[in-house]
Amino acid sequence: MKAQILDTLKLRKFDDARHHKETIWADDQGSINLICMRQGQELTTHTHHGNHIWIVVEGSGEFFSGGDSQVIGAGKIVVVPELVQHGIRNTSKEDLVIASITAAGD
Repeated sequence: MKAQILDTLKLRKFDDARHHKETIWADDQGSINLICMRQGQELTTHTHHGNHIWIVVEGSGEFFSGGDSQVIGAGKIVVVPELVQHGIRNTSKEDLVIASITAAGD
């Protein structure tokens, strides 16, 4: 397989009605989804059967997990263990873009 460089600035897409989630890379081992949110949009709490990693590419938002919340922004990496509830809301005035990395089957 050949190495790839993914340009999130070219791949990001927004929907004014709800968050936009699109798979930008996948193979037999896992996938990367790009999650794009306008102000006020959210990704409701959910779980995965494996570890889940979010990399905040741009913007900021309120991250929810285990009944707690905290503000996360560009440059932050969130590692969520399997079966731990997590979600995020864009509470800023800027767009929020997250690269979401999951194992195959999630």
